[in-house]
Order: sequence, then structure tokens, then C-alpha cells
Amino acid sequence: MSGDHLKRGTLILFPVLLALYLFRRSFRIWFLADDFAWLGLSLSIHSPADLWSALFAPMAQGTVRTLSERLFFLIFERSFGLESLPMRLWAFATFAAGLVLMVLVVQRLSGCIRAGSLAAVLWSLNFGVSIAMCWLSSYNQILLSTLILGAMYCFFRYVDGGGSRWLAGAWLCYLLGFGALESVIVLPGILLVWAWCLYRSAIKAVLPLFGPAVLFAIAHLFLIPKAKDAAAYRMYFDASLLESISIYWEWMLGSLRLIQFDPAFGWMLTLSRWVVTPSVLGFIAFKTWKKDWLPLFGLLMSAALLAPMLPLRDHRTDYYLASASMGLMMVMALMPFRLPGWAGKASLAVIALYTIPSFIIQQASIEWYLERTAPIRPLMRGLLHGIQTHPGKLILLEGISDDVYNSSLGDSALRLLPAGEIRLAPGNGPSGNPLTIQDSTIRTAFEKQTIVVYRFDNVRLKDVTREWERGRALTLGVGLSPEVLAGDLAFAPQFVSGWHSPEGANRWMTSRAVLRLGGPFQPGARLRLSGYAPTELGQFELSFRAQGISFRSGPLNAGPIDLDLPLPEALRSQPVLLLELESSRSVKPPGDGRELSILLSKVSIR
Repeated sequence: MSGDHLKRGTLILFPVLLALYLFRRSFRIWFLADDFAWLGLSLSIHSPADLWSALFAPMAQGTVRTLSERLFFLIFERSFGLESLPMRLWAFATFAAGLVLMVLVVQRLSGCIRAGSLAAVLWSLNFGVSIAMCWLSSYNQILLSTLILGAMYCFFRYVDGGGSRWLAGAWLCYLLGFGALESVIVLPGILLVWAWCLYRSAIKAVLPLFGPAVLFAIAHLFLIPKAKDAAAYRMYFDASLLESISIYWEWMLGSLRLIQFDPAFGWMLTLSRWVVTPSVLGFIAFKTWKKDWLPLFGLLMSAALLAPMLPLRDHRTDYYLASASMGLMMVMALMPFRLPGWAGKASLAVIALYTIPSFIIQQASIEWYLERTAPIRPLMRGLLHGIQTHPGKLILLEGISDDVYNSSLGDSALRLLPAGEIRLAPGNGPSGNPLTIQDSTIRTAFEKQTIVVYRFDNVRLKDVTREWERGRALTLGVGLSPEVLAGDLAFAPQFVSGWHSPEGANRWMTSRAVLRLGGPFQPGARLRLSGYAPTELGQFELSFRAQGISFRSGPLNAGPIDLDLPLPEALRSQPVLLLELESSRSVKPPGDGRELSILLSKVSIR
């Protein structure tokens, strides 16, 4: 290998090796928050139609991120279960490809491979990238960045005379980007700005790329349903846009987030505001005045990638910067190579004022995610062991902090475990959380010997059932629970009529059934019902009646059921609520003979 090839290879691979060192501890971070919701995606798949829905049905605010969320979590969960390391290795491999492409793209734009290598290094230190590499649910940002860089590189090779296969590669990366993140719609605009500023003859090749972007934007705005009550995603086109720009800019440069970890670093924020920002913007203005359009293009590239998020005033999110920072990192990397004499050398100090706080905040973020997820792994594995050791019993947990609850149990982590009923003792987790069980239900379970109690110390679960039997269980009150778990025998007395025997964690309802629930209920209480409707049931309705007051569910379809209905105010004060449930349709499976409507998992009024 010649010296030039060795030097080139070193400059291309150096950012990857540095990133491997920087993120070496991130491979030990486990799952967190939204990760558990995506890991449970396979639970909704019972047929080819369910698979199609899981992969392509709009979720959240009309998002259809088939590659970066649906397939990413579905494939790895099916292949490796609740193991995070394979997913993290894949995420790093995706990022490594992006780093290599960053070097090649900046080299093509600037003619300097050293600038490309420096741009990739600066990008790997960016705060947005740090968060995206720590939290698997933000893998969409890593994949989007790599696909955008791939599309740009292939397009540049095409306009340089590389042939139609490079244009096909650009289109492939671009179209795949729609399965990663909606922000890919700005790619044609980025390439158009590049062509207008730097390569006018390529404009005609760019224009067809706007077709998919326009169609996607129309579909997203007018055809895909969105949650009407998601206030955080409401868009504001007012003075808050300028505030968003300011916040994202200072997050991108690292210092603002640094002082949120430690206010003692306030002087770095001052330097960032009065040295780094004027220097970077001054460099862009100076080179634009000199008709060197590349730094301006870098700034506009970051602005374009950030633009779709700016109107979300109440949902400013740090990991958006993983992709949006690419253009600005390119600008900063150009400074030492495009400024003459002392100015070029002084720019290294400006870069240091970015890299130092960014490195500190990156390592602090990795440590935060490690500490936040460290208790969750032993908790989930301990619960799995508890379910296997005590099949059919109610598992009661104590020692669950608000942080542990909010990072796992509050995001439906328990549904990833085999059938088993797991509840929290009063005083555990946030106040009012739906997993807390009433004292009366706990005492009933102890009387029927259908309960086991575990205490969690953030490292392991300890069986303290005997301790409870000798002490606290004897002091618990008696009464009815406002929540019943269909498969738990502790709640059997509350299933009055119209129910078949439990089957695992569920039980079948006939066309009419009666439940007894304990009140009174809090103001604004809601009736929540979870279960499953067989395909044979088709479309149906559930109606509810208590104390002569009726209310309905509205049309329901076969598949998982998650009802959430307001409880009529007149029923709130009832000490005991006799709730009648009626399904508009029922079936009698061949060879079974039973009348069946829905398979109930849980009913609660909270």
C-alpha cells in the first residue's frame, strides 16, 4: 500500500476508531422508557394483517418509521430477546458507516480529506449524537443521518460522471430515509441549495427528488390521522421559533447542556456565546462575501434538517441534533483549512471551545444512562425468575423508586414478561400510578395464599413474603378493589356472573357479564379495560351499565382491546359498583360449545 493510500485510509478510519473509544461504555446501557413500548411490538402480531399493521400503520403523530423503529426493534427482539448489546452493536455499525460517509462527503465538497476527517470527529462529539447513541429509541436519528450522507455521496459521484448506478444509489438511500424519519423530506432542498451554490449543472438531476417529498408531505398532513390531544406536538409559528433556534444552537455547541449538569461551568457558556458563535458565523459571512459558498451551504444544511422541529415549541428534544448538527460540524471543520495564517490557527482554539464541553457532556450523558438503566435489568430478570418460581401467584413489589418506575414499568415493560400479575405495594412509584394495588386486595391474596412479595434494592429482588405475613399483611384493610385482574384468583369473588374460568392471565366473557368493583372513585376517574377480541367477532360494541346509567364503547374491531372511557360522574360516589358488561356480538367456536365474546385481561376504574 502506498503512503498516500495509507494516509487516506487512516484519515477515513480514525473517526470510527475514536467514536468506538468515546462510546465504549454505551454498549453496557440497557433499555429505557420508550424502548419497552417498541420491544412489545411483537405482542400485537397474531396474523399477517397484524404484521402489516405493526410495520406500516401510523403511530404517535402519524409516524411510519418502518426501518428505524418497527423492524429495528422487532427483528432484534425476536432474535435476541431482552438483550440490548446486539442492538447497540448494530446502531454503532450504522453510525460508523455515517462517519465514513461524512469524511467522503466533506472531502468531495471541500477537496480536503483532512477537513472531512475533522468534521466526522466533531460530529461524533456532538451532544445530539451522544443522546442518540445512548438511547435506542432515537436510533432513527442515526439511521437518517447515515442515509442522508449516503444519498449525498452517491449523488455527488453521479454528477461527477460516475454513471447511473450512483444515481440509483442516491435514490435508494433517499427512499429508505422515509422509513427512518420524516425529516428526510428536506434532502431534495439540501441538494438543490448545493447545486445552486456550487454545481448549477446538477439542478435538473435534483428536481425529480422533490416528487416523493411533496407526496409524503401531503399524505402526512392530510391523510394520516394524528392524536388530537397531543399538545406537545402542536406547532407554533410565532416568536417562539427564534427561541427554539437559540436553544438548539447552544445545545449543538455543548455548553448550555454542560451547565445544566454542573453550573460551575457557566464560564464555558459565556465563551461559547461570545467567542465560538461569533467566530463561526463570522467565518460563514466572510467566506460568503468572498464567494466561497461551502460554509454557507453547511449552515443551511443544518438549518434545513432542524427546520421541521422548530415549530414544536413544547417538544424541544436534544437528539434531533444528531442529524441537524452535520452541516455545522462541516463548517467548523473547514475553518482551519480555509482561513489564512493566524486566523486558521486561532480557529483551532474555537474548535477546542466546542470539543471540550461536548466531550464532558457526552461522557456525563453516558454515565447518566448507565446509572438510570442499571437497576432495570436485574429488576426485569428477577421478575422473570419470580414468575417462573411462583406460577399463578400475584407478585407484589416494594422498593420501586419513581426513577425506576418512570424508566421501565411506566412504559409497559411488564408486558414483555410471561403471563403473570405484578403489582406495586402502596407507596411505591409515583403517586396514583395504575400498578399500585389496594391494601384490601393484598390482604385477600394473603388469606388465599396467592401472593408473593419481593423487595427491590436496585441490585436484586429479595423474597420478603414471610416478613409481610408476620407483620404488615395482618394490618391491611378489607374490601373490594377498583381494579380486577382476570387471571388472578385473588379477584375471583369480584367476577359475579357471565364469566368462564381463568385461562392464564385472562378469562373469557359471555355476551353479558357482571363485575363488582370497589369505590368510591376519584374525580375524573376513568374506566379502563384491556383484553382481546377474536377475529370471528368482527366489528362489535361493548356497553356498560351501573345504577341504571348506561354508556358505550363505540365500534371496536377484532384484535387487542384497550378501552379508556370516562366514568359517569353520578357513579363516582358509589362504595360498591355492580358493573354490567354486554357485547353486541358473541361466538360459539366449533367443538367448544361455550359462548364467548372478549378475552378479558384487566378492568379498572381510576
